[in-house]
Amino acid sequence: MLMARTPQSIWLSDAARGLGQQMVFWGHDVRHGGGNGLMRHGLARTKSPGLAGTSCYSIEWEDGLIELHGAVVSWTPLARTSGVVDGVIFCRESGRIDLWQGEGPPIPGREHGETGSAEQRWLAFHPFLHWLVNYEQWVLMQLGPDWRPACWRAIKRLPKGKPWLPPELALKWWQLALDDTPPRPKELFNPP
Repeated sequence: MLMARTPQSIWLSDAARGLGQQMVFWGHDVRHGGGNGLMRHGLARTKSPGLAGTSCYSIEWEDGLIELHGAVVSWTPLARTSGVVDGVIFCRESGRIDLWQGEGPPIPGREHGETGSAEQRWLAFHPFLHWLVNYEQWVLMQLGPDWRPACWRAIKRLPKGKPWLPPELALKWWQLALDDTPPRPKELFNPP
């Protein structure tokens, strides 16, 4: 007997595709002509602890720590005494959003998340999602309305490029996801 997928499992699958695109966007942002966009937004750059020759960008957010690596992004609660015990990790290789329950942020290439229920994973993803929407709104205002579309066109030109949604629709999807009402991405192309 086939089990019906929960809305959260569908949203997580769609969000994982979006994060794959988003990671390419962040790679473009660090090379912005006006200076590193991630650092301009307040993220600190350090050497990545797990992947040689790469950087880690981090910022404290909602009682936790956002970390962006070349292959992994995460949000880890700083103090688990507030009742929040689950962080979240997205590994580009696995293409999944999983729970992160380690004592500190994950080390790329060495550590992976826990599966958990779709409902748990979606709830744990919300702090990262809040940051992502905040950051993309900042990009629109500070890097200009033409920046993201140019990044998206660059993905489309790559031989193995897999664009998800055009930037305007991607931001709309992320915003709807904050309200737990994201449609399937293709539905944004033909709204009712």
